[in-house]
Amino acid sequence: MTRGISLCFAITLSMVGLVFPFVLGAQPTGLNQTILVVMMLGVMGGFIHGVGFRPEHRWVQGLVSPAVTWPVMLLSLAALAAIR
Repeated sequence: MTRGISLCFAITLSMVGLVFPFVLGAQPTGLNQTILVVMMLGVMGGFIHGVGFRPEHRWVQGLVSPAVTWPVMLLSLAALAAIR
């Protein structure tokens, strides 16, 4: 169940990341791009967890767990919404 949620959330946010720079138009700032980088790190973890890949090292498993990636994705999405 959590894998499906992670995968759907990662796909959705990767589409937002693809479209968002075009929505901003001529106003790219350092803050916008920083938030997009953080969001893509969360999306990367969501994809890793969503497809079922199990990293060897325990600390990497912790980084790509839903407990870490979901809040990162939610907070970055909220920050992008607040900027818009």
